[in-house]
Parts: sequence; C-alpha cells; structure tokens
Amino acid sequence: MQMTKYQEGTRLKKKKKRRKRGRFFGLLVLILIMVYMPALWNWLFSSKIEVGVIKSDTIEVKAPLKGVFVRKEQLLSSPGAGILIPSISYGEKVGVNQEVATLVDKQMRDVVKNYRQMELELLKRVIKEYESSSATEKKVWEEAIEKQLDKLVDYSNSGDLSNVASVRSSMDRILEARADTILENIGSISKYKSEKEELERLKNSQAKSVQSIKAPASGVVSYHCDGYEDWTPDDIYNITIDDIDKVLNAETSSENWITPTELEVEAGECYGKLVVNDKAWLVFSLPEDTAESLKVQAEKSEMNGDKLELEVELDGLSSRIPVTIEGFGEGNADRRIVVASLASYIELTMDMRGVTGNLILQSVTGMKVPVESLFNVNSVDGTADIIVIEMNKARYRRVRILAEQDNYAIIENLDNAAEDGLVDLYDLYIVDPRNIEEGQVIDI
Repeated sequence: MQMTKYQEGTRLKKKKKRRKRGRFFGLLVLILIMVYMPALWNWLFSSKIEVGVIKSDTIEVKAPLKGVFVRKEQLLSSPGAGILIPSISYGEKVGVNQEVATLVDKQMRDVVKNYRQMELELLKRVIKEYESSSATEKKVWEEAIEKQLDKLVDYSNSGDLSNVASVRSSMDRILEARADTILENIGSISKYKSEKEELERLKNSQAKSVQSIKAPASGVVSYHCDGYEDWTPDDIYNITIDDIDKVLNAETSSENWITPTELEVEAGECYGKLVVNDKAWLVFSLPEDTAESLKVQAEKSEMNGDKLELEVELDGLSSRIPVTIEGFGEGNADRRIVVASLASYIELTMDMRGVTGNLILQSVTGMKVPVESLFNVNSVDGTADIIVIEMNKARYRRVRILAEQDNYAIIENLDNAAEDGLVDLYDLYIVDPRNIEEGQVIDI
C-alpha cells in the first residue's frame, strides 16, 4: 500500500528527531569520556603499580669459578718397612731436620706401645708432685703457657687462624719440657724407683727398633697425597680446563685429611708431604667474557705499577681469601684460565685441591634498585631510564648503572644531569615501568 504524502512527511520528521537525539547522546558520551578518562586510567592502572624506595646498599659482582691449588710440595718417603707413627700433627709446621715421625719395626710394635703407655701412666701418677714444687718453678711454667694462650686469643680476635698450629706446637714443647723436668726429678722419689727402672729398660730395648724420621725441609705437614704433588709453580700456565674438571670429578672428602694414629709402610713408600706455606697458586677458569674484562683490569693495574688484588670465596670455606691476579692461560670458546697467587690461608686450604666458588670482581655501594625498574638501557655507555614519583606524577630520569648482580643494580646520577633531573636516596620509583607515561598521575 503506497504511503500518502502526509505519512511520508511524518516518517521523515521522526527519523530526523532520532538522528538528532543520537548525535546528542554521542556528544554527551564523548564529553563524559573526556571528563572521566583520567580517573578511569588511574583506576585501571595506578592502583596496580608497585612502588619502591631507593635505598643505599652494597652489591658484590661475582663470577663463578672452578679451579685447582698448586703449591710447593715435597713428598715424604719412608726409609724402611714397618709401622710409622706421626710425631707432628696434620697442618702443623715443622723445621728442617725436626722429627716428623718414628718408624718402628713390626715385631717391636707392642714393646713401643708398652713403653709409651707406661710413660703416660707414670707421668699421671707423679704429676701431683708438681703441686709441691717451688712457687718460682711453677711460675715459669704458668708464664710460658699464659704467653701462648695470649697468642691464641689474639689470633681469634683478628679472625686469622692460619697460625693457630704454631701455638699448639709451642704448647706441646712447653709440656714436653715440663714432663722432662718431672722425669729428671723422679729418681728422688723412692716409691717410683721401680717404675723408672722399668721405664728405662723398655726405653733401651725399643730404642734399637725405633728410627726417627727427620724433615728434609721446613714446611707444613700433611699425611694425604692426592697424586698431584708433581705440579710445581712452573706448571701453572700449562694446566688446562680439562685438568681442572678431572681433579674436581675425582676430589675426595676432606675427612681423609687427618693425622693417622699409625701407618703401615714399605720402604720408599710415600706417607705424606711437606707444604711450603710462603706462597701458593689458584689456577681457575672463568666465563670468557668475564675473563676478558678481568684481563683489561689487570693490564690497567700493571700500567700503574700495581697488581690487581681481589678476593675469592670457596665452597666449604667460611673465610674469603685475598688473591693477586698473576696472568691468563689458554681456554676454550666458553671459558678461559686465570692464574692467581695467595700468600695467606695456605694451611687453611691444605685439604683442598679442586675447588669451586666465586671470584669477587667488584664491590660497589650506592643507590640500589631492581634491574626490572630500569628500561631504555644503553649497553655502550651503561645508562638507563628509571621512573620516579614527584608530586604524584611519573618523571623519567636518566641514570648510570655502576654494577649489576642477582637482579639488582647500583645506579648513580649522570655528571651533566640538571638539578631537577637528579635521583636521590629515599625517592619513590616505579618497580615495573611498562605502560607508564611521563607525567602520568600515580595514586599512591
């Protein structure tokens, strides 16, 4: 049915009204969006923003290492077959021609044991005589012992216990001298006369079967040989990454590095070694890029007439060891050999050959922030952006990265930064800067 002109006009009027109404509502929505968009933006994003506070802290930059110790070591061989009884404890210093051990004929083993046991029991019984000795004599012993105890306290307070063994040796000599004095005077005690005569008889009978073994040189005594004693300071640049891995794979527990009560030995058999403790070397491998950077630092130090000195922390050892970088060896595509020397803690590391740990490359103190809070990082000049909050608004700041370790970084302001572009301690910063714009309102 065809519409009349009147009906057509009415339809057009209604259509125009709907169009005007739609435009009006569209304009109203646009106005509302413009008015409430900042608030909507803050509601959607700002409430989820994690904020941190810049604080001062220290970061240590470390590189993992695998290495081996090389020392000046001299093997100790038995002059004959029999039972070897150590006279010096593991880790103690011995002088040249000082007795290290005694070698006892197997058949005379019981005689020697009886003599030593009798001597010990006799000393226990007559030690009470010391209490009746003159006050002057007691004072001499007490002063000598107190002097060694004072040394022990000094070593403990300093934190360096590498010379504790020398205190023990001194104490042993003092007590031995005291025992000799008691034995010299025991003859005047008639009730112990028969014991002393028996002691002398046993001593004479076992003397022919006991051979004193003297130290061929001075050093620190160890009763464990691992097969790498032939490595000398001349070999430190010939040690390879494969050599290090081989030692680590065969490394034994340090529980084996103890003073044995006795050892059954054959003629010419090695029973221990002497370690010269003036200097040792740590030959280790580092990641190639780290080793290259370390080499540059070492060369700079040498140009200034110095050696690069760092520290290492080794697994199983609580103390850090100061080392001096001596040079660099060969490597492979991934790792390179580094040679370092040490002049302390040698006795402390005697039970170690293959080691793992970290080389402390750098220790930096400054403004510490998470690495994830830095963006637009320039790896060439070491700069990056960080967003701080000023007057509830996000502000970009360009900073320099001084060090990175374990997902944290130490930053500092650029030298040419303007006063209003500085970052300071206790400033608020955005932990995750993604989707944060300059000047954005941050509701905190």
